[in-house]
Amino acid sequence: MGTLNQDTLEKFISENRDKFGDYNPPENHSNRFLFKLNQRIKQLISIVPYLVKVAVVTVVISIASLLVWNNFIRKDRDAISLRDKVSLEFYRLLD
Repeated sequence: MGTLNQDTLEKFISENRDKFGDYNPPENHSNRFLFKLNQRIKQLISIVPYLVKVAVVTVVISIASLLVWNNFIRKDRDAISLRDKVSLEFYRLLD
């Protein structure tokens, strides 16, 4: 059976209807099925590695943007702060 579409699936079911009713799975079938399903879900849906990658990329981008802002974009890099101005005036008054 190659690709299954609606028509081929209905045809298969109608041709093999008598085989569906008399088969009983082994006693531990449901336990094995659930175990295999849990294993597959753990393998397929583990998002922890992706979250770690996203966290690392976020930290790197944040640090890089802060460095770029501090070294190239910030306009008051060479300006005197208000505290420095007040200190200069205070020392000027003391002289």
